[in-house]
Amino acid sequence: MAEPLLDCPRSWRRATLEPDARRGLIARVDSGATPSTRDPAYWDGGILWLTPKEVARADAGLFVTRTERTLSAAGLRACGARVVPPATVLLTKRAPVGVVAVAGAPMATNQGFLNFTCGPELRPLYLAYWLLGNRRYLELVANGSTYPELYKADLFEFEIAVPDLSTQDRATELLGALEYVARLGPCLERTTTHPAHMQQIQNQTRRIERLRDAMLPAILSGRLDVCAARRRAPSPPRTSQDSCEERVVAVRGAPDASPMDNRVDGGVGRRAPGAGELPRDRRMRSGAAMRVRQRP
Repeated sequence: MAEPLLDCPRSWRRATLEPDARRGLIARVDSGATPSTRDPAYWDGGILWLTPKEVARADAGLFVTRTERTLSAAGLRACGARVVPPATVLLTKRAPVGVVAVAGAPMATNQGFLNFTCGPELRPLYLAYWLLGNRRYLELVANGSTYPELYKADLFEFEIAVPDLSTQDRATELLGALEYVARLGPCLERTTTHPAHMQQIQNQTRRIERLRDAMLPAILSGRLDVCAARRRAPSPPRTSQDSCEERVVAVRGAPDASPMDNRVDGGVGRRAPGAGELPRDRRMRSGAAMRVRQRP
């Protein structure tokens, strides 16, 4: 048995990646297959069929719900592939090794994958992050005469250590939030044409990516106690927007302030009274009183 690359607490549940219903972590591991490409009756059906190159693209997300090609029922029977359910963790075993995805819909894969169905004690998303965090380890044990390949026999020697389900959930929440923020960078770049602003966005994205990459092994090893971090989480930092809203409230609550003169939602061109100047509503009332007194 290969010890985990990450040094985890001894209290965590441990098992190999080999299916074992008694331990409750890995329920099943399948590979995929490819039917003959010469028979058109095997293709363009309603069954999603995934290849490693689709999940290895730089813009590929963690969840997969669409594929470039589909199989027919006849094609699925001909190659013997199995349709895996949603939440199956898909690991590429060759060309390239160690890319991870999670099935977001029922689908089949080609032979370039090992497909993990998790047991009741392991969240699929936690396993996906665990495989991502151990990719360097997976690449080291991959072997092959033509190109590196990860074989089941080698993979099943790996030991995985996982915390309880609530800690797994909290860990995936944190890692998912970091991944979400990191992926916002390229989208924000498209909203500006100013070079300095674009460089600022790129620098922020790189810092977030470094933070994400540093937190992944810290969380998976238990060095960062995500549940304790949640209990100790401070109040959100004050922002310029917060202080701006407080100033608006303070102005609205001033005794001499007119609600119309100080509003921020449509009072375009209006201003607060200056020094020695009555508010607008008082000026209107004073003017009306003067007109009444001037009547014959």
